Amino acid sequence: MITPQNNPAIPDICHQPGLTRLEDALRIAFDEVNIRATVMEAPISNCYGAILRKDIVARVDVPSADNSAMDGYAFCHADLQELVGTGDAQITVGGVSLAGHPFAGKIPQGQAIRIATGASIPDGADCIIIQENVTANADETLLIVSRDVIAKTVLHQHIRRRGEDVVTGVVVLPAGKRLRPQDIAVAAGQGYQSLPISRPLSVAVFSTGDELAKPGDPLPPGGIYDSNRFAMIGMLRACGCEVTDLGLLADDFDVLKSALKDAAETHDVIMTSGGVSVGKADLLKPVVDSLGEIQAWKLAIKPGKPLMRGRIGDCVVIGLPGNPVSVMVSGLLYAVPLLLHMMGAAEAVCTPVRLPAIAGFDFKRGTGRREWLRARLAQDDDGNWLAIPYHSASSGMLSSMVWAEGLIEIAEDCGQVKKGDTVLYLPFGGLQAF
Repeated sequence: MITPQNNPAIPDICHQPGLTRLEDALRIAFDEVNIRATVMEAPISNCYGAILRKDIVARVDVPSADNSAMDGYAFCHADLQELVGTGDAQITVGGVSLAGHPFAGKIPQGQAIRIATGASIPDGADCIIIQENVTANADETLLIVSRDVIAKTVLHQHIRRRGEDVVTGVVVLPAGKRLRPQDIAVAAGQGYQSLPISRPLSVAVFSTGDELAKPGDPLPPGGIYDSNRFAMIGMLRACGCEVTDLGLLADDFDVLKSALKDAAETHDVIMTSGGVSVGKADLLKPVVDSLGEIQAWKLAIKPGKPLMRGRIGDCVVIGLPGNPVSVMVSGLLYAVPLLLHMMGAAEAVCTPVRLPAIAGFDFKRGTGRREWLRARLAQDDDGNWLAIPYHSASSGMLSSMVWAEGLIEIAEDCGQVKKGDTVLYLPFGGLQAF
């Protein structure tokens, strides 16, 4: 087990011996676990949410030519300047420029060209007057332009310049990015039909606990339905993994050993829920130790302290706690970033969004572990956004995650929060598995 006590490179800021701070645990994991996902070329329509593995370079300028930002009329600014102070002007319309059908030739001196949004600017034109600011006759061959409009027209007005959005040769999408709809659109706008992305990691998932029952089965005395497995599957699929559901496994050493041995041979990762604490029925840790090695155990976090990372051969094993809120919090803040790293994601992609918010609560606790409170934002009478925690900190209340819209982060050395203090708020929308 790697801790500050046996690795001097890790700062020992936790008050509880043997616990590792979250960012230190992730840094160690990123160093010890290589990128596992291979690269594949996929059609851009299949790349949403995938991790990009190579820089994408612009092939064309955007726009590819100077074009109009508005529907209106193209002019030579110098021609208009000659009309300043002469009163309202009557100007002939010498042609039309449409998107995909540009005006051929040079704008005739002293004339205007009818132009549509996105259409190329005619040769010799260098400003646009929008159609609402002129009066045209019925067949749009003649314009009346008021002296005020002429006086206010400036050079390059309402013109998008070639390359003002994207210049050929620049990196438009960096490697390591998780591809969003706008990213796919930019790639398509550069003519890319396919992109180099990570193949999904293969992850085997199961829950342990003799008290668990499958949804739909009769509940045994004192039993509960397994919900953790479905939370894990959802988080894994949301971050781009292919999941094999191994179901429920009994609290039996030989059963667990056989299942993990088989899964490790055919999967990149095994993720489990339960069995990682120190009770007699918590067998996952000794099973992994018998097949491979434990590389990290116990983090200075709440909820989710009994979290394990190990390996069996080349397969990474992540053991999440048994309490449902602990599964989700430790899954979102440790397991998902590690999986994204294994798929080649950039560090920024692996880091949750943290926003400042005003505490709408008082809170007191002992220090030593970083803690996350399930929370949502609410506006006060002055329009300020306040972070409001759930009424209970119990890690067994899964419904609190349904109520919540994010997490309030309490640092290891913070023992008290007062109303009005600034706190860090992690919206679920800024976590990669939501």
